[in-house]
Amino acid sequence: MTIFGASEVGGLESLLTFLGVILAIYIFLKFCTWAKSFELSKQFKKVFFILTGIGLIAFNVFYSMGNKAASQGDWSVATLALISALVWTLIFAFTLMAETKAEPDAE
Repeated sequence: MTIFGASEVGGLESLLTFLGVILAIYIFLKFCTWAKSFELSKQFKKVFFILTGIGLIAFNVFYSMGNKAASQGDWSVATLALISALVWTLIFAFTLMAETKAEPDAE
């Protein structure tokens, strides 16, 4: 039972954690299905993909700062790092799942 983070065998905490993860996956899949109904231009998607690459470095630094602050008892930086990473994950998923607009033929 420790695989799900339960502190004692038979605790309800592991079941609630497992159900929370399943619910989060379901909501994320519904979000991605909804995002497929949108169309974004190729250039717009390219900019977001580049920003995501840069963001990986920035979020890593931000996460490190959050860990350092959390070890001193200040959880605000760690919470902000987590929330900003989750928001960017949703933006990236939306951009990734949205259809790419067809470019007009140049003749």
